[in-house]
Amino acid sequence: MVRLLATLLAMLGLTAVLGFRGGGVAGADAVPRFEPAGLPAGRVAGSKPPGRWLPTVGHGNGHWELSVGARVWDDHFTPRNLIAEGEVDLGPGLRAHLLARHNRELDRLDGWAPNLDEAYIEGYGFYTRPHSALAASLRIGKVRYLRFPYPDAIAVFDQVPGVADLQGRFRTGYSGAVLALEYAHDRGLGAHFTGIAWGFDGCRPNGAANAIEDYAFYRRDLGDLRFEARAGGIASRQAPLGGPAREGCDIYLGLTHAGYTAGALYEKRRGEPAYTGVMIAFPSDTITRTLGRVGFDYTRTPEGLAVQAPVARGRFGFARCAEPAASAEPVGEVVAVRTRTYWQAGLQRNFYEHRISARGETADPRLVVTVEEHPYYLWAEALVSPHTSLDAQWFHDRQGPAHNSRLVIYRFYRPGR
Repeated sequence: MVRLLATLLAMLGLTAVLGFRGGGVAGADAVPRFEPAGLPAGRVAGSKPPGRWLPTVGHGNGHWELSVGARVWDDHFTPRNLIAEGEVDLGPGLRAHLLARHNRELDRLDGWAPNLDEAYIEGYGFYTRPHSALAASLRIGKVRYLRFPYPDAIAVFDQVPGVADLQGRFRTGYSGAVLALEYAHDRGLGAHFTGIAWGFDGCRPNGAANAIEDYAFYRRDLGDLRFEARAGGIASRQAPLGGPAREGCDIYLGLTHAGYTAGALYEKRRGEPAYTGVMIAFPSDTITRTLGRVGFDYTRTPEGLAVQAPVARGRFGFARCAEPAASAEPVGEVVAVRTRTYWQAGLQRNFYEHRISARGETADPRLVVTVEEHPYYLWAEALVSPHTSLDAQWFHDRQGPAHNSRLVIYRFYRPGR
């Protein structure tokens, strides 16, 4: 925590010395970020409101989905992972989130022993100035996805909690109170902190607390090139995840062309071998939407093709029609990206909706809200390994999740008289 505060003060002091003032766009609009390919131009890069923003899509509005998974290869077909997920808005900057499994088995559907993979209340918000932005999130409960406010390129390589708990080995995930803070300046400088006070399910002694990551960063787009660097407390890749951050650094360089992004990562933490990684991000097209719709992933232990197919889904609270009555006046819009990450076994155990941008009026509880959900698509594949040579050993020891994402647009209308 001391390291984080020192870093934040240094960043604030530096921006004051550089003397960037006033001016046109909200800071979050100009802060470079790694965005999912396929989003309409201008949807993301440009519209957090100035000052304080506590996102809301309407009190009591939410969504739910029921899905079931399977893994198939030439010698087996294994149904598994029946899950129910959902989220409901409780008010400005406040929401409840749930993902429940019907049993505690890795590769079986039989039996009934409900298990909460994720269950938490989140309070979150943003504060934007002309050339900088501060984001904060506090989640209390069981969490399996840390990225906030939105994953940059380096975060795409983050390891996600595994399945050791389903194998009877040790608990996985982050249970307790998870705090995330990020300060970003439009010159690319910033600082990030994620910390946890453990509790609830015995992952760690109740009351124990530590920083999972606390680092300064630099992010910059140079035409089609993307450069990112971190230095400070870097998150561990050793299971169980969530241990104390350790001093180190990350460097990423990527190239985007025709909607595709290819990038490479180098990471070194004190006392550990160097990690290297490669990543490809895809545009939303017919192929990636087909793969995303069924939650497709390739698994290697055992080898197979995994899917997580929706069985039923729904919404509650939103206007039932895509457009309200002709007399209603459109007054605002919130754009979000909903994402899922898959462990190496091709198993979905998390999801998260990043509220990316807003324009117009969205806070009045009397407004009518509609929602447009674009299809899920295979957004990115990222692999990382504790080796620096891209050889057979590198591929044998590789880690890294697949990412499925979808664009979600909430539109706000004032009812006509």
